[in-house]
Amino acid sequence: PKGLLAGALSLGSYWIALWAMTKAPIGAVAALRETSILFALLISIFFLKEPFTPWRALAGALIVAGAVALRFG
Repeated sequence: PKGLLAGALSLGSYWIALWAMTKAPIGAVAALRETSILFALLISIFFLKEPFTPWRALAGALIVAGAVALRFG
């Protein structure tokens, strides 16, 4: 059951990305989609109790900076 749920969620996220690409420039959608890595970063820190290292902080800050640059650039 968990595998089916994960598969359905994966299919849903793919569908949403395809839909978004019909409404906005593909480059912007693809870049913004990569911000999902921030959620993985937060999950690893808060739920999996992995250490919050300077490298992780830098990576997260760069992702946020890229999303801000997309918005205002």
